[in-house]
Amino acid sequence: MTAVLLCSVLLVVTQLQAPGTGASQAPRRDTAARSAPIRHTAPQAVAQPPTIIVEAPSQWPVVVIGVATLLLLAVQLRIMARQTDILDRQTTLAAQQAEWRVDEAVGTFVRLAFDLVAEFRKANVWPLTEIPADFNTHPRHMLREASRLFAPLGAAFLFAVNQAAMRLDDYFSAVEAYNRVHRSREGADRLQTVQSLRAQVGGDLDLANRAIPKRSRWVYADGSDYDFRKLCSPPPGFLLGPDAAQC
Repeated sequence: MTAVLLCSVLLVVTQLQAPGTGASQAPRRDTAARSAPIRHTAPQAVAQPPTIIVEAPSQWPVVVIGVATLLLLAVQLRIMARQTDILDRQTTLAAQQAEWRVDEAVGTFVRLAFDLVAEFRKANVWPLTEIPADFNTHPRHMLREASRLFAPLGAAFLFAVNQAAMRLDDYFSAVEAYNRVHRSREGADRLQTVQSLRAQVGGDLDLANRAIPKRSRWVYADGSDYDFRKLCSPPPGFLLGPDAAQC
């Protein structure tokens, strides 16, 4: 009985292990495998460093700076041209003003000289006659400030006109001395000194007049210069003594 049972078990086991039986079970495993969802595991991405994208710089700032530079240059050139024009005008104006100062000084000198000619005519007196001189005449005060009044006329003019100022003071001193003794014989000698000094002042005025530029000098209608020595001297033929012709 035991042997029969053992044989039966062996037979069943043999049938289960037979190829057919294994083959019949294989499809069931395949079907089960097909029925199960297939899960694909995505490969993990390897961490990459961030990519930095550098964009090309904008050209607008360069263009704006260039335009601004050109505008600034144009403004500077315009300002320089304006300054040059102003400088030229100032130079021209300064030259005109210098010419006006010269003309003004020349006019003042000529008026002063003719005022002295009128003052010297008061000395056209006979001996024993007092000279009615104006010791505070305006030309005398002006000649004391000759360096300031006539500075635009130059050094040569100033030298001559200051010499005329000193001679004019000598003239008035001689007139004063003559008037004190005009009724005496000594008065006649002093009168000769008066006439000589007035002629010398006229000669100094001629020196000053010749130091004035020709284009600025005042002249007679025929173009000849004033002869201040002649104008300041006694009239021709006026009898004042034996030495009158030398005055």
